[in-house]
Amino acid sequence: MSRIEELESDSEENYSTKSSQVFLGFVDAAIKESDKVTVEDSFIGGEPIWLHPDSVPEKELLKCGACKSQDNMKLILQAFAPLDPEQVEDAINKTNLQSSAPRNVNSSDERVLYVFTCTKCSRKPNSVRCIRGVKKSAVDGALGATMKDRGTEKNFSINPFDLSQNATNPFSSVSNGKTDANPFTQPSPDPFESIPKNTDAPAEEINNPKNARKQHDALPDKKFEGKFPGFFLYVDEESFKNKTPDHLKLPKNLKIDKTAFEFSEEDDKSIVKSPVSLDPRTEKLSKFLDDDVFQKFQEIVGYNPLQVLRYDFGGKPLYYSATNVDLEKIVPPPGWNPSSKRVFELQLMPKMIMDLEVTVSVTEGMEWGTILVFTDVENYMPKFDEHGVGYVEECVRVQWESDK
Repeated sequence: MSRIEELESDSEENYSTKSSQVFLGFVDAAIKESDKVTVEDSFIGGEPIWLHPDSVPEKELLKCGACKSQDNMKLILQAFAPLDPEQVEDAINKTNLQSSAPRNVNSSDERVLYVFTCTKCSRKPNSVRCIRGVKKSAVDGALGATMKDRGTEKNFSINPFDLSQNATNPFSSVSNGKTDANPFTQPSPDPFESIPKNTDAPAEEINNPKNARKQHDALPDKKFEGKFPGFFLYVDEESFKNKTPDHLKLPKNLKIDKTAFEFSEEDDKSIVKSPVSLDPRTEKLSKFLDDDVFQKFQEIVGYNPLQVLRYDFGGKPLYYSATNVDLEKIVPPPGWNPSSKRVFELQLMPKMIMDLEVTVSVTEGMEWGTILVFTDVENYMPKFDEHGVGYVEECVRVQWESDK
């Protein structure tokens, strides 16, 4: 059996027949000049939308941890990720942590993760930073539960990354039994309401989502001076069914001559006498491709190659390459809540680099394989300001491209 056949066989056994608890983020559409971006949107690039106009993180949190400058720090992800008590309780149970935090978690609180990178300090420690922001809701947990039971308000227990409570869409806004097709849109009947409508066109044409999407794509992109371009994200549950990883697909017109694999004794002797000399960079890449961890990464990502984000609060990260240390074990507890633990929440995928970098630079471009974000499992915030907003830094671990 060939190596490719083995991988195909493994894929069918290990992935195709199993369900995943991971949710994937994909690029939906570019942020346009007319788009109204809010904290409830998730996007890559662009500029951060803080939880309150007058509540921003301390300046030290916005500086590169390596060069201590804010000049080259660029936003690469803003993720709206509120938590619910059940989700937090499950994560706490996995860590064997004794905690009453689930009772203190309010599903209606606004919670956002911001990830920044310094474009001048690639591969340097602390050049990628994550800020967790929380804004306390005016509705407390008990009142929210009462409103939920009476059905007078939205379901506060919905976790945007938990499709089990809404199989159609984790970010949909429910109204009259209908769900919005865009997981990151606001609760408006028209996700592209800023687009001028042609009143002379038939109603079917006006309400056609494809036409609305074409009109939106035709609008001018919003320019972010000195920042990466911005793109909205949509989320879907990871699936392996009825798919073959891209790296296992062979061209349909590919023909392999079997004689190419036949060697004579003289061929074997000549190979021994004249071994192939590899370029050092090629040899390093060859060793990297032999990494079983990287092979698993490549295989799993191959089922959904356009993913830019993986979300699995309290789950396991998908490592880019093998490491000499267990990254999860060396993640420090939060300094403001030392009795707690940090758990894996999300990771950024290399496809994001292709979306954000308009021009590829060998010397200054991003070159990470994956960025892992670990957050306080209790979602504790040491202090809130007068607007009910608080920000803290969470733990980031980066696996660099071709890094061992």
